Amino acid sequence: MMNMKKKSSSKSSANKDVLAKPTSKKDFLIVGIGASAGGIQALKNLFTNVPKNSGNAYVVILHLSPEHESHLAEVLQTNAAIPVKQVRERQVRVKPNSIYVISPNKSMVMNDGHLSTTDIQSHEERHAPVDIFFRTLAESHQSYAVSVILSGTGPDGSMGVKRIKEKGGIIIVQDPQEAEYDDMPRNSIATGLVDYILPVAEIPGQINAYKKQLGKVRIQLETADTPDEANEKALREIFTHLRVRTGHDFSNYKRATVLRRIERRMNVQGQTELPAYARFTRARDEETHALLKDLLISVTNFFRDEAPFKMLEREIIPKILDNKTRDDAARVWVAGCATGEEAYSMAMLLAEQAANSFNAPKVQIFATDIDENAIATARAGLYTNSDVADVSPERLNNFFQKEGDLFRVKREIREMVLFAAHNVTKDPPFSRLDLVTCRNLLIYLNRIAQNRVMETAHFALNPGGYLFLGSSESADDASELFFPVSKENRIFQSRPVTARLSLPAPSLALPLKAIKLRSSPENYRTEEIRALERLSYTALHQQLLEQYAPPSIVINDDFDIVHISERAGRYMQFSGGEPSTNLLQIARPELRLELRTALYKAMKQHTDVVVKDVAVNIDSRSESINLIIRPTLRDDDVKRGYILIIFEPSVEGYVNLFTTRSRQTPEFLASLPPPQTWYERLVRSRNMVIGGPSKVVPRFANSMIIAFGSTFLAVCFGTVAAYAFSRYRFLGDKHLFFWLLSNRM
Repeated sequence: MMNMKKKSSSKSSANKDVLAKPTSKKDFLIVGIGASAGGIQALKNLFTNVPKNSGNAYVVILHLSPEHESHLAEVLQTNAAIPVKQVRERQVRVKPNSIYVISPNKSMVMNDGHLSTTDIQSHEERHAPVDIFFRTLAESHQSYAVSVILSGTGPDGSMGVKRIKEKGGIIIVQDPQEAEYDDMPRNSIATGLVDYILPVAEIPGQINAYKKQLGKVRIQLETADTPDEANEKALREIFTHLRVRTGHDFSNYKRATVLRRIERRMNVQGQTELPAYARFTRARDEETHALLKDLLISVTNFFRDEAPFKMLEREIIPKILDNKTRDDAARVWVAGCATGEEAYSMAMLLAEQAANSFNAPKVQIFATDIDENAIATARAGLYTNSDVADVSPERLNNFFQKEGDLFRVKREIREMVLFAAHNVTKDPPFSRLDLVTCRNLLIYLNRIAQNRVMETAHFALNPGGYLFLGSSESADDASELFFPVSKENRIFQSRPVTARLSLPAPSLALPLKAIKLRSSPENYRTEEIRALERLSYTALHQQLLEQYAPPSIVINDDFDIVHISERAGRYMQFSGGEPSTNLLQIARPELRLELRTALYKAMKQHTDVVVKDVAVNIDSRSESINLIIRPTLRDDDVKRGYILIIFEPSVEGYVNLFTTRSRQTPEFLASLPPPQTWYERLVRSRNMVIGGPSKVVPRFANSMIIAFGSTFLAVCFGTVAAYAFSRYRFLGDKHLFFWLLSNRM
């Protein structure tokens, strides 16, 4: 939510034990100010309203002509009540109540409380000095970083504000209606991340209000080992608002990360207590979406982190393409693709490599994210000058075309990438992939969700496929699934292990939610629509199997259960003591001997084993089942693998279904579909033939017809029942049996 006026802060008692604290230990704000054309007057107005004792430091990054000596410091000093200094040295320590101005033909960054300057040498330094400074300011000061965008032309600053928001700082933009040149303000506003849009004169006051608020907000969930029920309840309420209003569930996000983002919104809105902020969110739908924006910050760059991409280019991608021909496909999944820069970076690398081969495979890149606005931006493939600052001039020329002041990814590169809204922690994955990139996503997830993502990536990859993570992420906790190719570059390779089969089925607790197409199908390529449909139908297939197939269990080679279908629990029996997942310990006693023998035989002979007509007592009722043991063994080690166990009702079990008196209860009969039974048909037939107006058939003939009909129907009943048992018994569904009776008789 973008606020058009200042927020007042309220008093709060200090709390001692805090889970979410500002990550920066600085005791004063550093305000980065970006401007260009028309910015000098805006700067003069801004510093006229900065008090002597604000306690903040201000750094001015202005596009200056390299040919002219700048007198900006002297100009601003006439309006400022605090000292103004032009940074000429290579390194200057930043102090509060001071203003620092960049020198001409210099690039300036923030480093450990110091301003460091270098001569401009690159295209990025020349055209995006504000972005460069904002990025380093965000890394250095995090929630104590403030970015201000004033009048100017071009998009400079719009990339840097994303990093400021990612690290917990705030973004203030001059009202475009007041700015002499509104390009820079409007480009920053277009990111959807701006906290305040204000007239220049009000900006210093808002900065000071934010500073006062920083020390007051503390979200305390525990006090002396006692949960704070009020805060826990408020946090659950906020999660519920997010889930109901936006469709996104953040329960798998790291608690500290979520709390920091909530604290940031509380600072922006002048709220000091979590229950009060929960009420504020409940009353304002727009605040829920503003919080969502904070939680879904899409920060990425083309070729982010140069060294890892160099290794991909020189070593990994050539290996992926080496053994493929024009009849094959190189398949890549970019999970958490944000606004598409990383996906297009991968496409460029693959296109360059494929251009060197006469027999190159087709390239398919699937790029997914839960932020549908980011996906829309990615599909358009349209980027500002600041966005493409990390792209080399050669690639900019080869893979982009200029459209006014913007750059659009060329069509042949865009067509290599299929974008889709998709949740990597919940939705079914892609498959048969050569490379999965999942960068700077795991750092936001808790341990359970991280493990799920790693299992999903491993399941999706071909044996020996590659995993590419972010600079702060690692696959060390999934060492049984991946081994490092280059730890420093965060590149890992898939192990050929049986855990590839352990992907959990979609939850059946909630209805299947198909991936929605937000705009008309005409706007999507046919291939993209099909890719989305495959995701939905795969989940549907999984759920139908769970519902209608016989109960089943998957165990590992130690006989520990790794997955269980919905109705297989009836064949388990838990006793007191320490809980176990070992099938031979928790299976019903009458099944254990048969299971042990069958499992031993299946593992030793590497074959399927079927044990027929095993009696089992469930709820004081005897059933007969077939045990089917199917070992699923990996190719390179037949002694280790996963085993599927199916509990299939036998023919005797079906007979018991209809003959056991305990099942003939009113509840049982009421649960059956209303069949058109043979008796009802017989009565109707008798009425039609015998009960008509003529009444020409004597009563004796009636009895003979009934007797003959009963005998004939009994024979038919037996034939149809045998047919049903032999052909349809695997379904185990009473509805089918009655359907056969009513439609075959």
